[in-house]
Amino acid sequence: MRIHNRLPLLLSCLERWEHPPELRDFDRRYFRPMEKLLGPMLGDWGIGRPEALYRELLKLDWPAYRAHVLQLAPEKQEKRILRHVRSVERLLGVPLRGEIVLFGAFEMMDGYARFDRGRHRVFLGLDEIPSHPRYLDVLITHELTHVARETLAPVWEGFGPDSGLSLEMTHEEFTQRLPVVEHLFNEGFACAVSETLLPGLPDWLYVYQTQEAARLIRRHGAAVNRAVHRELRKPDGGDYGRLYDSSNYRPRLPLFCHYVWARAWVRALIAEHGDGKPAALLRRCSREFHPSALRFRLP
Repeated sequence: MRIHNRLPLLLSCLERWEHPPELRDFDRRYFRPMEKLLGPMLGDWGIGRPEALYRELLKLDWPAYRAHVLQLAPEKQEKRILRHVRSVERLLGVPLRGEIVLFGAFEMMDGYARFDRGRHRVFLGLDEIPSHPRYLDVLITHELTHVARETLAPVWEGFGPDSGLSLEMTHEEFTQRLPVVEHLFNEGFACAVSETLLPGLPDWLYVYQTQEAARLIRRHGAAVNRAVHRELRKPDGGDYGRLYDSSNYRPRLPLFCHYVWARAWVRALIAEHGDGKPAALLRRCSREFHPSALRFRLP
């Protein structure tokens, strides 16, 4: 994968900015030099103008954020990414193709794998102060797993020619057509791969929760089951976006709570159909596991 390492630009700006910069300076020194590279992600997230990203900057504890960023070593971070690229490739047995952008997102986001016409551009905001020393390693392997799976034709062909799902999908078509069962399998599979490559970490770390949030989700597993199965039963494939909406759970549950469900479900599938090896399920179309998803319940 081609790596665009823009951390040196971030560091040069932070060395200059002892205090939060003015918008004009932020736009000239950081936003405009990054705009072309970040354009697809910025458009998806609705922050295509400098003011939107600048507002995120103003929310930061600037002294703590600046001190953290100035400790980042761009070459070291790039080497870490390359190690994870190789580890995912070895585990899953496929080459990863696409681009990776290392940059500073001012804690607006940390990881995003963007599919478009069979290729990926992975955006990694490495400036966030992590909640756990290995959080970024989990994040990186998770996003790279999306690259591995979503760029394989059999993943989509199993849905049939009338589904509109193929490697030729644009990003917009991908987000509009993605069935809930594939979203759940894909996210659960990425969590499982991270766990395989980085064993022994706290369970909650693989599913983007805190320890307290994970306990709450487990305590209300029935609520997650209901929300997930409601979308799975819809004849049009369901709306995976609703699984990110906390208001669709009773009681309201933390963001990404369905990742807890997805990880548990896919781990069970890997044990049953893959002899414990994630690579055995990499190319399998999730459509064949739809009945299993409807039967599965968080304990």
